[in-house]
Amino acid sequence: MRRASRRTQSGSNMAYGHCLEPDWLPHVEAIIDVVSDGNCGYRCVASGLALGDVDGWRIVRRRMYDEIIGYEDLWREVLGSSFETIKNARHCPEKQEGASFKEWLTLPDMGLLVSTAFNVILVNLSHGSASTFLPLRSTPPSSLHNRLIIAMANERNIHWVRVSSMIFCELVCFPLIGFVTISSMFYCSL
Repeated sequence: MRRASRRTQSGSNMAYGHCLEPDWLPHVEAIIDVVSDGNCGYRCVASGLALGDVDGWRIVRRRMYDEIIGYEDLWREVLGSSFETIKNARHCPEKQEGASFKEWLTLPDMGLLVSTAFNVILVNLSHGSASTFLPLRSTPPSSLHNRLIIAMANERNIHWVRVSSMIFCELVCFPLIGFVTISSMFYCSL
């Protein structure tokens, strides 16, 4: 049985508030819950990209797969021994509805892939493992109005929710200088 996405407003029931560091809670505008079918991480990204609740997750998985195949040499170097596992897990058969554990979106290993495939800033606000991912092959738009920031949090390593807040714009809207190279640090802890 599929359940519809639901939006949890910060002024009311913060059902997933425990997923975040307590200091973040006053700055959260909404926590957006998505269908819990193994594709919840991809659904959070799709929600942040306004791709829709029904099949947006397929677009996300497909774009991640296209990115990893299209720039295979880069991703082999970045992902190392995890390359084949991550590549195979992104492939999405047309009729697939749910995702097995090995196909779930996981961070930090897939953070750069999401960020690069969609040229977005991806922020993981999970309690105890907050991190920010920037695209590897491009620079996010310098204009605040054109820059897309997707924030997510993980509940007990079994479910992703999307987090909405204006403060993230203030936190990650720093001047973007130069290019990230393979030898650079791939993600920064908050």
